[in-house]
Amino acid sequence: MGKRMRIAGLFGILAVLGCSPLTWAQKGTISTAQPERERRSFAQIFARALNAAEADYFKQHQVYANWDTLLGLGYFSSSGTKWISGDFPTVAHALYGSGAEVVPGWRLRLRLSNKDKSYDASIEDVNDPQCGYAVTTDERGMVRQGKSVDCQ
Repeated sequence: MGKRMRIAGLFGILAVLGCSPLTWAQKGTISTAQPERERRSFAQIFARALNAAEADYFKQHQVYANWDTLLGLGYFSSSGTKWISGDFPTVAHALYGSGAEVVPGWRLRLRLSNKDKSYDASIEDVNDPQCGYAVTTDERGMVRQGKSVDCQ
């Protein structure tokens, strides 16, 4: 009975401290979902930066701009963008370009409509051919994310 009391006491102390042997075993492990989550957050934050840049351009010109115009005017460049806080260095200091991938690993589809008074943008992960992860946004500023309906 004394041994049972000691074991019960040990578990009682662990419960009070908010720890369990299972937690101890997990503390040293690294989640495989973390890099994917960080990668996807890039697209979400980039969409916000794009919305901010488009809003500024619209304020000055009463129309939205295509990607080449935003690049040409320096809204985005090979040294980054000012349209997102430095708290997000992967977006603020990304190497933006005019190729098929506006940033390595990400494809932008920016479509203007309604005589350039509206836009739709999709930021697609080219490294995810199975699920086709993408973030979408438009002139209303709402950022959405999704993947293929066939993705498991």
